[in-house]
Amino acid sequence: MKTSEVKKFKIFCGGAGSGKTTSAIKEFNGMPFIILQANNIWIEDIYSYPKNHGILIEEVNYKPDKEKILQILYVLDNVVLTSINEKDVPKAIMNLCVRKRKGQVDYRQRAIKQLAPNSNNVEKIEKSIYELTDSFLHNADRKKVLELVKYNKPADLQFLSWIQPNVDVRCISFADNIMRRWSMDYFYEILVYSYHGNHRGRLEFPKRNSYSPVPKICNKLGLKGKDSYLVKSLLKNEDYKNWAISKLDKDECKILGLKKPRKKTIRLVNTKLGDW
Repeated sequence: MKTSEVKKFKIFCGGAGSGKTTSAIKEFNGMPFIILQANNIWIEDIYSYPKNHGILIEEVNYKPDKEKILQILYVLDNVVLTSINEKDVPKAIMNLCVRKRKGQVDYRQRAIKQLAPNSNNVEKIEKSIYELTDSFLHNADRKKVLELVKYNKPADLQFLSWIQPNVDVRCISFADNIMRRWSMDYFYEILVYSYHGNHRGRLEFPKRNSYSPVPKICNKLGLKGKDSYLVKSLLKNEDYKNWAISKLDKDECKILGLKKPRKKTIRLVNTKLGDW
């Protein structure tokens, strides 16, 4: 069985049209090879596959058959992989590979430009929540923004939480008021057209609310969250105080002003014959 220390396989990562498949094919240098989709590995017995042939595994980021792909990597030497991104590739597969980033250059668009220089660039309509928020804030073409939002259908509360730190709250107050009372399309229209799209400055990200450890502490002490005001009174009892210290960890004791004793370490000394 071959291990990752013996050989690392090349995985080409890049967006659609970045040339990752073309670069992967060049790695075989004229060697016979087959192309497999990562979610459809149809080879049942990899040990019967010719060792002097190669295998190109495409789109390892989309529902990969992890066990079959790992078996191929363990058995064969001439394997090349492609993926749109790195984060969706299983870690066990990525550990056996060397990344070759191809970026987001669209060679198909470049070829179209050579044939039709005045053509418009093809824009990917699938957008992340970050890209939708950026478009909402900076794109003055509100019809285009609405088209993107309706196609991607971001969660209403998540979309509002991303927009809120960057705009005057009065702009989105009405959209917040009708949220989940009317249809999603109506909510998107009200929200998009409530802002002009001429935002200046960088995008601010939503901040997570701070986590309170009090409910967890109360749960460990057999109390409900609403009874947290009783903790200080109960800790005046020494027996309860010692019991609470035994139930809580060091950080939780520190919050309540308690001192958790250190664990005593017993050192074993080797007894020699002369000690007797």
